[in-house]
Amino acid sequence: MGEWVAAWDTLLGAHPPILQASIVRYTWFEEHYSGEDPDTDEEAEQYARAFLLFLFDTTLFSNRWNTVGLYFLGALVVLQQVHFYDWGAAGLTTLYGYMSSTSRMCESLIGGYWRAWELWVYAYFPTLAPEPVEETLATIPFSDVYDGQLCRRTRESFMFFRQFFDTVMAHEITWQPWDAIPSRLQDQYHIARTMSQFHILFEGPICHAWFLSKRFVRQTMGAPAPFVLMAPPPSMKETHKLSAD
Repeated sequence: MGEWVAAWDTLLGAHPPILQASIVRYTWFEEHYSGEDPDTDEEAEQYARAFLLFLFDTTLFSNRWNTVGLYFLGALVVLQQVHFYDWGAAGLTTLYGYMSSTSRMCESLIGGYWRAWELWVYAYFPTLAPEPVEETLATIPFSDVYDGQLCRRTRESFMFFRQFFDTVMAHEITWQPWDAIPSRLQDQYHIARTMSQFHILFEGPICHAWFLSKRFVRQTMGAPAPFVLMAPPPSMKETHKLSAD
């Protein structure tokens, strides 16, 4: 990343204060770029990159330290190419990584776009979801259902949820929550539907994030009953080294 220091003036128009390893507090972006409009096309692109960094690291790649990784600049050099990257898979991989660490008690707080996890629970387990005061038709994004006024549930304990998921019955689960969305809208996201069945969720120079989608055949394939199509790949078993405890 040392080579990128010389490019900060070109890409961001500024040298942000570095904490460590190209990490910056996201409040710096808000303070530095607020209150002024860009004067040139070059400045407009610099503002756009700064906004995207701020957006990514407060949503898809958020963490408890409220920091932004400047390594994402590598994907923002040519702004016209940004929409071709699979940001959804990268964000989901980040969330799965935090969930894995938390479940093994390596971390105490969930990072990443945890709202996607919350929405997943609402979609598949409707008895746990808050009820909209006014009925809203299912659409895309699905979160629009919960954007209005809600009748919120009482705060439950961890043991309540542990018992719920241990005893939930098949008929209490909405296996195909997206079926309620009109087909004309679903067709706009056929690429995402196909990608949800990939075995490798995300692949990069330092990691492989596996997702055995075919084990969730009710959700991804509409099959009436669960069944295992194949064993997990050996490389997946090597992703995390579990301790004897």
